[in-house]
Amino acid sequence: MTVAARLTQIRRFLGLSQKDMGKRVGVSGTTWQNYELENASPNAHVLAHLSGEGFDMNWVLTGQGDMRGGAPKLETKEAGFSELGPRELARDEMGGAGRHVLVPRLTLRTIEGETGERMTVEEQTMLDAISFRRDFIERELKAGTGNLVAVEMPDDSMQPTFNPGDLLLADTSEPHLRGSGVYVFASGGALMVKRLQMKLDGGVTVSSDNAERYPPEEIERDALDRVKIVGRVIWRGGRL
Repeated sequence: MTVAARLTQIRRFLGLSQKDMGKRVGVSGTTWQNYELENASPNAHVLAHLSGEGFDMNWVLTGQGDMRGGAPKLETKEAGFSELGPRELARDEMGGAGRHVLVPRLTLRTIEGETGERMTVEEQTMLDAISFRRDFIERELKAGTGNLVAVEMPDDSMQPTFNPGDLLLADTSEPHLRGSGVYVFASGGALMVKRLQMKLDGGVTVSSDNAERYPPEEIERDALDRVKIVGRVIWRGGRL
């Protein structure tokens, strides 16, 4: 069964028309129809709404597990994924004790600067959590269930690898640079998703896969204390 077929199954489970289903997740009825026709794929904003309705994101994206994850229903607004209101989540809710785990979602927001340049800023707020099957986290991702955070790719700097709105999971078990890879990290008050590569002199090259628009930058060894690694990206969900 494809993602499109599973989205159709969700809509029928809720007993809604395509128009009403679109309204329910914050998109137009035509957009939802395109999901079911495989002309488009739901972005992270839509996935967040579905998770808030109690649907298991692992099932939606991969077909593994059950349609209804049994996770607590999370309140959502008719807004973009990064604009959903904050939710208090107790420490013992993280990970969960059953077949499903709750992965906390942090905010990444892209805004227009005064000069018109796009810039990413960090908000020290955890918005909510998204449900995944425990066996998917442990067997497929080979990660600890309490060591993951979810963020939304905020811009096009990592295209074609990641698209704006893609949902990313980052492993925070070892919050430091572990060789070359794609990392979520904080620097200068900004929370970013970039490709990091160690240099022989101890510095780091920060690069974007969309290199024509976002040229690489160098961080010298004596400035690395300004870079705080949040985690290494190990999974994405979004349009292919």
